Order: sequence, then C-alpha cells, then structure tokens
Amino acid sequence: MAALIAGALEAQAPADLAVVRRAPVHFPGGVVRTPALLVVGPARRSYGPADVLLAVEVEPTDDDRTSSPAVYGEHGVPHVWRVTPEPPTIRVFALREGVHQQVAASAHVLAHAPFRLRVDLTAPPVR
Repeated sequence: MAALIAGALEAQAPADLAVVRRAPVHFPGGVVRTPALLVVGPARRSYGPADVLLAVEVEPTDDDRTSSPAVYGEHGVPHVWRVTPEPPTIRVFALREGVHQQVAASAHVLAHAPFRLRVDLTAPPVR
C-alpha cells in the first residue's frame, strides 16, 4: 500500500519536493513519529514538523489512530493521510484553525494540496 502511494506521489510531486519513506519527524518534548511517507522540501535524514507538508501513515501502525493526527496538527503539519488496507481507504486530514479535521475518506483521492495529485488505491499495480 505504501509503495503504491509513494509511486503516485513521486510521479506527481513538483521537482522542489521530495517523497521520503520511513523518516523520523521529531516533535518538541521528545515525541517522534515515523510515518510510512513524508512529502518535504529538500530530503534529509530526519525532520521537524515545520519541514513536513504531508505525512502518510499506513495502518497498522504503533501510533494511536486518533492521537497521531492531533500530534501533527498541534505542531502545524498541514496535511496527514491515514491509510487502511481493508477496505482500501485514505482518510485525508487538513489543518484548520490549529486542528486536523477529516475532509475526505475514499479509495480514490483527488487532492489540491500540498500539490495537485490523484491516488487510486484500487488501481492495478504498474509493472
């Protein structure tokens, strides 16, 4: 699932953004999250919340499904996706007034931020 989403993000991301896999995000207070994917500016080994445009978590994850978007939101990460494999669903969270609100949930996502992109979890794998 993460590979499918990574391929879609990499194919559609502007040249000045990087899609990185399993990179830690260090939050104040020693909290660290390591999402499946990040969309960031220049690629590095680790990131702070201000570096992250999109965090993608694929379940199952060790993080609590309700607290993780809140942690990202508290620290200004503008977009979070929570992905469940069965049924294939991307839950899209957007930062609104300092809180992440779920704005969509579907296997087919057309997003306009952090850049215009389309992801279809039901599409056959590209070979």
